[in-house]
Amino acid sequence: MKNIIRMRDDQFSEGVRRSLYSVSTTLEQDETRHFLEEDAAAIEQSIYSQLDASLPGKDALKYSFPKADNLDVKPLTERSGSKVNKDRYRNMQENIRGQYLYQKGLLNEVILNILSQSSNRPIVERADSATVAGYLHSEFENNGLNLPFEFAVVNRSGRVIYSSSGYEANHAGKNNMFVQTLFPNDPVSKMNYIKVYFPTKKDYIFSSVKFMIPSFILTVILLVIFLYTIIIAFKQKRLTEMKNDFINNMTHEFKTPISSISLAAQMLNDDSVRKSPTMMQHIATVINDETKRLRFQVEKVLQMSMFDRQKATLRLQEIDANKAIANIVSTFKLKVESYGGKIESDLAAYDAIVEVDEMHFTNVIFNLLDNAVKYRREDE
Repeated sequence: MKNIIRMRDDQFSEGVRRSLYSVSTTLEQDETRHFLEEDAAAIEQSIYSQLDASLPGKDALKYSFPKADNLDVKPLTERSGSKVNKDRYRNMQENIRGQYLYQKGLLNEVILNILSQSSNRPIVERADSATVAGYLHSEFENNGLNLPFEFAVVNRSGRVIYSSSGYEANHAGKNNMFVQTLFPNDPVSKMNYIKVYFPTKKDYIFSSVKFMIPSFILTVILLVIFLYTIIIAFKQKRLTEMKNDFINNMTHEFKTPISSISLAAQMLNDDSVRKSPTMMQHIATVINDETKRLRFQVEKVLQMSMFDRQKATLRLQEIDANKAIANIVSTFKLKVESYGGKIESDLAAYDAIVEVDEMHFTNVIFNLLDNAVKYRREDE
């Protein structure tokens, strides 16, 4: 759009300069016509006088014209029924040629007078305001510049000789003042200039590119739709990744409580375990805690719908971290012992109250312990 506006501005400037040059040329032609009209009558009278003196007498000439019933033309000239003297006609032609050269010299003298004396006339006579305004309006219309303008004629020092009613040079703006020399053959000291500016030039330039506004709006709309599509695509990609991660985590987190409950069930088949009240109490606690974990995992699965809105709900509550971790360690003790290991805990935090989502908190601790068992060294 910037390039188109600059191109339109260049075309506008070229049209104005062409119009101003035509106005200046027309004013020069008017001035030449003025000098010729003053001397034309005298020159014409002189030429006719010389020709009359060189031609034969009127009485020696006879004219005849065709009649309606006879189209034959009689001889144009006769001299009392005798032949025309050839020598006399030759002398007449020489006289006419001499008069022609004489009148040509007079015309050359008129041209010299135009060149030497025209600049002495006041500029208001050589180019009056009404004539200049009319020429400007006509030339601008011929070049397709149908918009208001203001003009002024100034001398070499910049003094305004006359101007249009609304002319204010300081209102022209940038690149909006056009200057053309009037009568460029005048001496430098007597030079005059015409200045023109267009108050509504900016609106005219922008109005010529209005056809681009719908295209520009359509481009913006397409760009917005494209950006929205890209954002949605990235959101869908991120949502898919979150769901895949969620499924992987759920698979891992379901295996841990199931394996703990399975291990507790196997221990219940042992007669020695059933005979120990303490061990039975411990196994019952493990099964209860693991069942609670499974319930948490089910609730977590139900929260999958939250991911469609890119927002997961955390049920924050204050719990005792020492007690929560002790329960997890107690539940995990069976699994550790099944691998021939032993788990110890030192839970004596002074400020053990934390605000967390209990489900996520216990999952974190369980995952840490489970990874410790899963990636244990074989020699320990």
